[in-house]
Amino acid sequence: MELDTVVWYNVSNTFTMTAQLTIQIVGWNSSSVLAQTLPALHVVPLADVIIRYIDNHSTDDSIATVRKLLPRAQVVALPRNLGFAQGHNEGFIRCTTPYVLTCDPDVTLHWPGVQVLIQALEGDPTLGAVQGKLLRQEIINNKSMIDSAGIVLTYALNGKERGAFEEDKGQFATRATITATTGACSLYRLQALKQVAHGRNEFYDRDFFAYKEDVDLGWRLQRAGWKVHYVPVLIGHHARTLGRRGIFNWGSRPRLIYRRLQSPRTRYSLRNWIWMIAKNATPMTIFQYSPAIIGRGLVFLGLSLLYPSLFKIWPEVISGLPRMNRKRREGVLKQI
Repeated sequence: MELDTVVWYNVSNTFTMTAQLTIQIVGWNSSSVLAQTLPALHVVPLADVIIRYIDNHSTDDSIATVRKLLPRAQVVALPRNLGFAQGHNEGFIRCTTPYVLTCDPDVTLHWPGVQVLIQALEGDPTLGAVQGKLLRQEIINNKSMIDSAGIVLTYALNGKERGAFEEDKGQFATRATITATTGACSLYRLQALKQVAHGRNEFYDRDFFAYKEDVDLGWRLQRAGWKVHYVPVLIGHHARTLGRRGIFNWGSRPRLIYRRLQSPRTRYSLRNWIWMIAKNATPMTIFQYSPAIIGRGLVFLGLSLLYPSLFKIWPEVISGLPRMNRKRREGVLKQI
């Protein structure tokens, strides 16, 4: 989807014909974290990498922060908040490099690790996406904590970050096949993205807006025959705002649970979980994991009856299922 009112700043480095990688950051009112993470990108070689910041119509000084601290970066200003998924799509559409790295504005990249990921893609043309190890920015009790070592599916066919909230003891020291790479820091092969896109330009599913679009994309890549791997190398530190809180990470007090249920994140995650199952799981897979799927669904349905703000998402879930089924059929036809 092209937007006529997109504003570009500093597009002069688009003539860099030798660039192999685009680092792509999507932000929304992210000025404070960008001020902490952008300096790490000064070590990235100008001749090899295009850096692009896509702003989702921020009301703070995010764009000014990027132009001040990283003047070499392309800046794309969107006319409204299109969400994480479509924000990145607007960048993917414009990519001219064979590889593209998605990077959250609160991720401080470790460039040597990114180079290892690039080597992995160059060494195996069947790899569609790779991810290294992300650590939490915060040090807890003098211990380094894992943020993500790749995404795998649970028994309820929900995405789960491997190692999240665990102390880093070197437990993810071997290369592994994973379901998906985390959108916070994923390296994709552009050719693979184009093959699994809905239509021509919908790489992440824009209907998802935010949350689980990375799981859906990884699942689609694997369905199309691409491999998705975790490579045991440090790629950065993530200053994630959400942390473990009580049982099931939902908090130990009713007030905290209520606040979590009120969050748009919870509504989007519930909706997108159902949508990505509809798009990607085979009938046999759904049957095999149906007890966990039904159990999780019933828990959320019960919570929806107690918390009306969560209940509102169910009509949207149902009305969107025909679109998900259409995208599923289109994906199957592209693979024939």
